[in-house]
Amino acid sequence: MLPILEREVLLKVCHSFLPLLIVPLATFTLLGCGGGSSSGSGGGHNPCITIAPAPSQIGAGANWQFSATVTGASGNQTVNWSINPSTAGSIDSTGLYIAPTTGTFPQTVTVTAASQTSSSLSASDSVTVTQMDPLGTAQGSQITCPQFGGGLPASSSSCYQINTSCPGAADFSAYLKVNQPTGTPLGTVLFGTGTGGTSLYDYDVPDFFSGSTNGGLAVVQSVLNAGFTTVQVTFGAPFTDSTPNGWLTGPGGVRRLACRYATVAQWVYQNIHKSNTSAPMCATGNSGGSGVIAYALTDYGLDSIFSMVEETSGPPMSRLDQACVPPSNAACQPHQFTCNPGDPVENLSTCYSIDDAGIVDAAYPQPYCKMAINGATPPAGLFLSDSVLGGPQRTFPKTRVNVLVGGQDITAAVEQGLTFFDALTNTTKAQACVTDAPHPMPSAADAAATIATDIQNLCRLQ
Repeated sequence: MLPILEREVLLKVCHSFLPLLIVPLATFTLLGCGGGSSSGSGGGHNPCITIAPAPSQIGAGANWQFSATVTGASGNQTVNWSINPSTAGSIDSTGLYIAPTTGTFPQTVTVTAASQTSSSLSASDSVTVTQMDPLGTAQGSQITCPQFGGGLPASSSSCYQINTSCPGAADFSAYLKVNQPTGTPLGTVLFGTGTGGTSLYDYDVPDFFSGSTNGGLAVVQSVLNAGFTTVQVTFGAPFTDSTPNGWLTGPGGVRRLACRYATVAQWVYQNIHKSNTSAPMCATGNSGGSGVIAYALTDYGLDSIFSMVEETSGPPMSRLDQACVPPSNAACQPHQFTCNPGDPVENLSTCYSIDDAGIVDAAYPQPYCKMAINGATPPAGLFLSDSVLGGPQRTFPKTRVNVLVGGQDITAAVEQGLTFFDALTNTTKAQACVTDAPHPMPSAADAAATIATDIQNLCRLQ
């Protein structure tokens, strides 16, 4: 498989009378678009179609927005899209390709753009569909831990900047705050916060606070005291304030941007956990932080390194196609949910509020989710493809999955999280609810204690 940078060339075929050129990717450089005379109004250039560069591979069920440009031809500039084999997913009139979720992987798919006015004027590119989405690359370096008025002391912590590069997404930096226990660690635990993960878990202000009590710190400190190495992941504060959307900074789509977290987690496994197969590596995250962990499992194959995950308040992106819809949609009909016996019955749904929609819209070039909620026709295929449950992988025999929700959480995260839980097969799993916990669960003392206890007792090799 060629690296993306070697494939990112413009694939072109010139003159309608030229046959489609089949060029081995390993030797392909660049076919010129023009250089000869033309009888059309194209300014003396040969008529050509250019397909913009695409990643060399995507995962089963993933998507890529292909685009093509017609130059040197007069009249209609529109193209028709097709794929070969025709059963290898789907492509719509805009060039949005969605890979298949079934079949034998890897499989190579040829994508063709043909002029509507001259079907013999065309260009093609290929993409390989693999079982999992490709991880990116990461370069890590140790940096000085920032001083701030809370959390574990900087003096006892080690901090790192991890520069990630993921296919189809802009390069992005994550930051780690690592604390080592006394003695030999029992394992390694990653911690992530909500939305795009732009805060440290031990100082997520004000979400994880109840008054002056720092619930996030209580969780991390408890797990550290129990003998685990703690690794807090942030894509922003307190290291930088320039990335308010964190790992969700688009464009690219939610699923593709989750590569950033998965790549960081792989780096942690290799460089902090030291690829130790005799000890567990586990993770917890709240809301969007639980969502990105779920993507790491379902789309990036990190069930191979996570022994246990504690998903709190989510994952809220389990079915984006059931979240980004107008209130009249059937998916928005309330479902009755009771946190624990004797608690009040809540009427909840999988549908997002406008504020929720803004969080995922940061991943796209347009506010697709808000537009859909407001009545525009939703790109349902794109939303399903970008969902946690948009791919085929829902079985994790090596990873225990806990889903924990709050009885005071009235957001879509509860129903979305339960949808994820119910979809898992052949997986050791458990679901529980903390009656007095809101959406930011660590802010409730008993929820923080539950998270810490679950990790201490269940972060074990499966």
